[in-house]
Amino acid sequence: MNHIGLSLGPLGYKVIELPPISKEAKDHFSELPEDPYYKERWRQFSQYILFFENNHWACRVLEHRPFIQAKAYNQKVGGIRRAFEPISGVDPTPQFASIANELQFDTNSVFQVNLHQWRTRVSEIYQGKTIPEGPHRDGHHITSVTVWERHNIIGGESTLYQVGKTEPFFEQILQPGQCLVMRDEDMVHGARDIQAASPEGGCRDIWVISINPWADRRYGQEFEAFATAETTSLAAE
Repeated sequence: MNHIGLSLGPLGYKVIELPPISKEAKDHFSELPEDPYYKERWRQFSQYILFFENNHWACRVLEHRPFIQAKAYNQKVGGIRRAFEPISGVDPTPQFASIANELQFDTNSVFQVNLHQWRTRVSEIYQGKTIPEGPHRDGHHITSVTVWERHNIIGGESTLYQVGKTEPFFEQILQPGQCLVMRDEDMVHGARDIQAASPEGGCRDIWVISINPWADRRYGQEFEAFATAETTSLAAE
């Protein structure tokens, strides 16, 4: 099976523009529950099947299951079945389709998609730590980060590193609507912390979309058994 990220070329990443989300979807970020595993982050999570029919990409939400990362990719909470509330009131089909078209996905194939929706806050109380686990890989074919809102903040640069390196080869502040999409296995990604631009504080709202061929899905009992098994670390997170 060809890797679904081959169209990203030798660099293995690209910054693209995604279709805007609705006002209701933007407003929903203010209603997110606090992440019980990483304080200072507010988060929901859902999983989907993505397929092509009637000349367009379509998706259907899958039965809700816990989010699990293999211990090989996350030494902080890897192997733990993390229970997040499912995403509600959001139709991500246009954004999924935009990525699928940009990466020239095979329209005869089926894909499994993880969608994380989260807000990072910064204030006198909250530190603005965008990625508590630090630069990392996620263990997917494709990982992407889309910024939907930067409210009263500075910083938050998205970063990419060669595996094993400590200095990024890519560093850029993503503006609302911009999506950084990458071949996850080829690089390590991260983001700088955010700082408030004024005393009232601010926030950064993002989607993280991860995509795998259905045959190599990160969903279901078989994957969960693998992800919770004891294993030697393959990547620092």
